Amino acid sequence: MTTLCALFGAMPFHALHAHEGHDHQTHAAHEHGVATLRVASADKALVIEFLSPLDNLVGFEHEPRSDEQRKAIADAEALLRDGAALFRLPAAAGCQLLGAKLDSPWLQSEQPDHDHGHGHSDAHGATEHEGHADLAASYRFECTAPDRLDSLHVRLFDSFPRLREVRVERATASGQGAAVLTPAKAELPL
Repeated sequence: MTTLCALFGAMPFHALHAHEGHDHQTHAAHEHGVATLRVASADKALVIEFLSPLDNLVGFEHEPRSDEQRKAIADAEALLRDGAALFRLPAAAGCQLLGAKLDSPWLQSEQPDHDHGHGHSDAHGATEHEGHADLAASYRFECTAPDRLDSLHVRLFDSFPRLREVRVERATASGQGAAVLTPAKAELPL
């Protein structure tokens, strides 16, 4: 996160759906089918942050109401924890995933990275999240040859077919920029 904060000069990405007053606010442009990706590299570190409406990932945004919906969220969580599968990096860069963190109002797994000191099912009534809910994920990689880190292939479209566009901001050794990725154009030059 520090890398992204320094390079983008902003709050941590996951703070876009902040927890002031226990309110999970959505990012400004909550648009179904569209997600946001931030990519930053410095030295040997590569940080990727992903923010998406839950609808793109599981087909609904309300608190899960059935075993099928709870399973859909758990399955999406499992896919999203595997950053090495979702983001293909050049083998020559020697990048290893060091960790992945997820944050969303209805995560199904018990995990230390989603502890805000309150229980979502108790503290948040179903009506509070009836409109929109997001999932934020962050991934940290370490690369042994960062000078060979020249592209990123985003495989999110393969895992989440409801996703049709990913808006990307990047800050790397080659500069800063923005791009729009689609299922047909999922390669990001770094």
